[in-house]
Amino acid sequence: MLYEERRFSRFVLFITLPAYIGLLAGLWATYHAGEGFEFMAVVFIAVVMILIDVLSFKIEIDEREIRLRGTLGLIIRKTIKIDEIESFEVKLGWISCWAPIRFNFPAKGCITIHKRGVDVAFTTNNPEEIAMILTTLGVPRAA
Repeated sequence: MLYEERRFSRFVLFITLPAYIGLLAGLWATYHAGEGFEFMAVVFIAVVMILIDVLSFKIEIDEREIRLRGTLGLIIRKTIKIDEIESFEVKLGWISCWAPIRFNFPAKGCITIHKRGVDVAFTTNNPEEIAMILTTLGVPRAA
């Protein structure tokens, strides 16, 4: 493993908190009503797993690929093979990058990966360290 970083956003936790409370209230109400509890329990588990997956993501870089994963890695995940990358850009500020696939939490900088197919952008607190690793792996920096 050449690089690993976990990004967590308290803002996303604050935004999803009403969803957790609403789901718990719905689960409690269906339990006391005596109908639909099984269905509500399945929905509760599924939605909570999605919300937990959205709370954070992990950046892992090794010699072969870049892996971007959510907390659980169920929904939010993307693997980028190093040999598919055409170039990359480093920008300061977490809202500076744009790409169709974007992993975006508040951070010091962001990286945009230009590859065959769809570009990917992600935020990081160590953009120059990631740039150094990608350059070491032979990935050219965009002009």
